[in-house]
Amino acid sequence: MSPCRMLLLFPLLLLALAACNRSQPSGVPESTAAPSSAPVQPVEQPPAASVADTAPIEAAPPPLDSPIPAYAKTGYPDCDDYLESYRQCLNSRLGSDERKGHAHELHEVFRAISANIARGTDPARVAALCKKSRKLAVGKLNELGCAL
Repeated sequence: MSPCRMLLLFPLLLLALAACNRSQPSGVPESTAAPSSAPVQPVEQPPAASVADTAPIEAAPPPLDSPIPAYAKTGYPDCDDYLESYRQCLNSRLGSDERKGHAHELHEVFRAISANIARGTDPARVAALCKKSRKLAVGKLNELGCAL
C-alpha cells in the first residue's frame, strides 16, 4: 500500500473510532441492578381443546345461509368439473364467513378462465390451465377434507 493511500485512510480510521464512543447507546441494556428475589408467578395457560371439542371432518356441514351459487358452464369439462367440485367443497365444509373468503378466490379463478376463453386462447391451453389450477387447489381442499 502506498504512503499516499495510508495518509488518506488514516483520517478515515480516526473518524470511525471517534464515532464509536461510549456515550452513544449500544442497544445492549446496561443493568447494574441485582435481580429481584420476588418469586416469579407462572402464567396460567388456558386449557387445551380436547379432541371431543373439535369437530371431525366427517361431522355435519355448517348450515348454508349463503351458499356459493353454481357457475355458468365454460364448455371445458376439466374446468367445469374443477369449479363445481371446489364450489361443493366450500359449501359443504365451511361456515358463512369463511366461505366468503374462499368464494372470492374461486370467483377469481372463474373470471380468469372466462377471460381466457373470451380472448380466444387455444382450447388446449385453457384445459391445461384448468388442470394446473386444480393441482394447485388440491392442498387447500385436502385441508378442508375434500378430495378434488
